[in-house]
Amino acid sequence: MIKQFSLIIIFLIVGPNAQANLKNYDNNEIKNFINHMYSKYNFDKKELEKLFIEIIPEKRIKKYFKKAPERTLTWNGCDEKNKNCTNYKKLFVTKNNARRGLEFWLEHDKDLQRAYQKYGVPPEIIIAIIGIESKYGTRTGTFKTFDTLASLSFGPNKGRRSNFFKTELINFLLMCKENNFNPRSIKGSYAGALGQPQFISSSYRHYAVDFNNDKKIDLWNSTEDIIGSVANYFYKNGWKTNQPIMSKIIYSQSKSNFVDSESKKSYLPKTSYLDYTQHGLSSDISVSPSSLVAIIKRKENNNNIYSFGHKNFYVITRYNRSRLYALAVYFLSNEIRNAKSRMERL
Repeated sequence: MIKQFSLIIIFLIVGPNAQANLKNYDNNEIKNFINHMYSKYNFDKKELEKLFIEIIPEKRIKKYFKKAPERTLTWNGCDEKNKNCTNYKKLFVTKNNARRGLEFWLEHDKDLQRAYQKYGVPPEIIIAIIGIESKYGTRTGTFKTFDTLASLSFGPNKGRRSNFFKTELINFLLMCKENNFNPRSIKGSYAGALGQPQFISSSYRHYAVDFNNDKKIDLWNSTEDIIGSVANYFYKNGWKTNQPIMSKIIYSQSKSNFVDSESKKSYLPKTSYLDYTQHGLSSDISVSPSSLVAIIKRKENNNNIYSFGHKNFYVITRYNRSRLYALAVYFLSNEIRNAKSRMERL
């Protein structure tokens, strides 16, 4: 009976501020969560209770999670007068991002090549991910991760995805235990993404690797671990070494409606290249007739451009399920690769 009320007793010992901080939290759910972590993973109950009591409400989370105004998301087709339009190309595929990506490559070439040899993922893809996710490590998040995940699981920011965030909170605590991290000191994004590659906690545990063999996995400060972990993520999601990501579609004007209709389907490659050739479409590169492809549409200024999306395009969307995100990774990686090639020709 005493154990059941231990959380309440600590509230009284710590004082009214702790009670005020947790006034919008479901204390029964917290108690059940603590019991679960104790019984299944042998966590210290009192230590977990202290973590919950030390929560400081983060007012900024509401700003990020409240319903945003309707926005137009486009690759490169924003009307300058439309203030609620997000242009992915101008946001990520920039000269500055390409320049910084080249600098990252030159500084960490040995580790990038080692990752390529082990996982088959080219350096420019790994670099583009790090550049887009955290601006090459300069923006990894300022939200205390335990507090964030607890709020999204049990507290004032709990919503329809509370079970997902509860699972992430479990993985976060296990991640800290496995790597000897202090859960009080870990900070990430407003949704719990961590480190330079912005892995959620479950991805951290499933895909992150100790690439420098120091017996821990540090995605904030160990560039080796960061590079190896991004490469492993792609490898385990089916990356095909030396295979295309996108290719140009060659077709006659009479096939325009067919191509546009096909682009509205999933970007999961499900149609054989042979099927598309029988409809009068072809790629500008050699493609096996049995290869599965999808048709990817993007807007360049006022024009619609169509490309074949190969398996590797779909793999990029396993990192972030947005088609526009995958386009950003692809085109930024091309800019970084081209910058490297230009430098080598000098």
